[in-house]
Amino acid sequence: MSDNPLLKALPPETDYLSYLTILEHNLNLEQLPTLHEILQDTTLTSNIGWDLVHLLLPLLPASQPCLQDVARLGNPREVVLKVTELLEGLAVSQEEEDEKKSENSGVENKGGVLEEEEIKDALGVAIDVDISQDQSHHDHQPSMPPYQSPSKVMQFVNLLEMLAILHPRIKTKYPSRFLSTALQAVLPAYARLAGSAEALAAVFAFVKALSGFQRPALPPRKSSSHIPSQAQLKPQPAPDPEGQSEPVAQEETILIQRLLQSFLTFVVEGYVSALPADEDIAGMAWSSRLHEKRHPEKTIPGRVKLIDRFTEDESLHARDTTMGQMLALGHEVKLYPNELLHTLKSPSPPVSPSEEVSSPDLPSFASDVPLSRLGSLYLLVGSLASTLFFSAPSRLFPLHTYPDFSALLAYFIVLDSNIGAESYQLVDALLFLGLSTVDQEVNGAPEDELTFRSTLQRLSLLSALIPSAALRFSAHTLCAEILHAYPDTQVRLSFIEDTLMHCPYENLKASAVGWLKDEVLSASVPASSPPSAVTTDDNDGTRKNIFNTPACIHYLAPYLFLDPDTLSSAEEFLAHEGFFLAVLNLCILFLSSSTLNQSLEFATIISAKTTWLEKLESKALELGDEGGVLLQGNIALVKEKLSVERGGRELT
Repeated sequence: MSDNPLLKALPPETDYLSYLTILEHNLNLEQLPTLHEILQDTTLTSNIGWDLVHLLLPLLPASQPCLQDVARLGNPREVVLKVTELLEGLAVSQEEEDEKKSENSGVENKGGVLEEEEIKDALGVAIDVDISQDQSHHDHQPSMPPYQSPSKVMQFVNLLEMLAILHPRIKTKYPSRFLSTALQAVLPAYARLAGSAEALAAVFAFVKALSGFQRPALPPRKSSSHIPSQAQLKPQPAPDPEGQSEPVAQEETILIQRLLQSFLTFVVEGYVSALPADEDIAGMAWSSRLHEKRHPEKTIPGRVKLIDRFTEDESLHARDTTMGQMLALGHEVKLYPNELLHTLKSPSPPVSPSEEVSSPDLPSFASDVPLSRLGSLYLLVGSLASTLFFSAPSRLFPLHTYPDFSALLAYFIVLDSNIGAESYQLVDALLFLGLSTVDQEVNGAPEDELTFRSTLQRLSLLSALIPSAALRFSAHTLCAEILHAYPDTQVRLSFIEDTLMHCPYENLKASAVGWLKDEVLSASVPASSPPSAVTTDDNDGTRKNIFNTPACIHYLAPYLFLDPDTLSSAEEFLAHEGFFLAVLNLCILFLSSSTLNQSLEFATIISAKTTWLEKLESKALELGDEGGVLLQGNIALVKEKLSVERGGRELT
């Protein structure tokens, strides 16, 4: 008989509990091939497999075949519970681990993820149960090479692979109960590892295995010799020893599908939220890439387009590839855009993975299982982006500014003191969605003016407060386009006035000056002014856009030509510098265009503001080189334009 203690003590030589104790004291890397052979005994593995998982996990990657044996041949109900318990251990943060270690110092860790000291013990020289065995035999064994404990990612991947084998083996009337418990353990563990490509690939394989997705088999071909297929070569799992022959009800099948759909949305939320959010590339950079596609003429010469960077840069290209895989996986679990849109429009509050885990009751119906709102938004936007960027087939219903985008913006962006602190990934997705809706043929007006103002207020505050320059620009662009699309010019003018009068952010006031410029330029082109956008009458009976008349400048003059003397300190004046520069640039544009100058009577209006110019110049001179140089140059240019205008009038 072999001297190997794992073979000597095999049942019926010892009972199962005693054999587990022997395994625990003798298991190391060198014993793994032997254990792999032992575990081919279905009866033995069914009785002890559940208690081997926590012993084998620290020995990864060498122990992977044994873990697969346990998943194939162990009691699936018992092993699933053990795997779930270990996944819960992976979700514990390092701080919580340290705290738990200090509280339980000296207490052996049973059933959880082993600590480094326990791993070293498990990897040590085997302890023979036969005390009389010659100890010198161990003294002369070759020293084991240094072994690094497996990372949490490696443990997570292998535990998920086990779940993919275990769940299809469970034959019960309510398999969703096992699946729901396991998914609630997987989510927090994945959240700790959301930046890992290996963890994400394991999640994809897990969902595919449980969704029942299989590629169509190749057509059969006649052959003179029989070559076994991959399915025939692959070891087959043992049946569930406690299995029930009763078929699973249709409601249960629908519930399982809903659980997988919910799980996928939370995985998508975790992935996108974990993406790096740099200043110029916010997560997926959907909104910035869409702006490049819509306005290629506005790309800075010599600067590499984001669209090209996402094609050429391997790490950025991987983001698009991963999102494509998520969309394909959503299709496999029958999570279609209409369901995502329904979730986003639902009045129920958002659900986070932590809230999902803390739910004490297992769901009984598909309607009890929520989808992640953020994950649903990212999937919806990802689907639309794949159509716009890569010409993928569209599965989306038409989306419009009102009520679709305006409702989502109101839900995710709350008007409080924290606006602008939202994640870049969320803001990027919302701005992309908004920019895509303004390209629809007819967006129409909202049911009430309040919705319009509320939408613009959120976008304008984002354009002023969010730290990312790329997102600020996208928010400004979207705000300007939605403002211009509103049919009533008096309402548009009123919103610009409100921003100039009441907004406490000077950069947003400068944006309002930009909106005014865009409206005036658009109104100067007759073809761009729809009949509903005209509000004034000329003496000859023709109707004109208010932004093509002096009325709009007179209306806004008190807020455009702010008295510099009201700013008490140099710091306060410098804070307004961007606003003053925007107004001066507006003056230069209107004075330089004979058409605009004439229709707005702008030279006449600005000539009455010479005192304002003198005060502004005086303040700029006081600043000197510390900030007044640009102001001085623009003031001089305005005066020069005015001088030319006066000279021209004198000649006529």
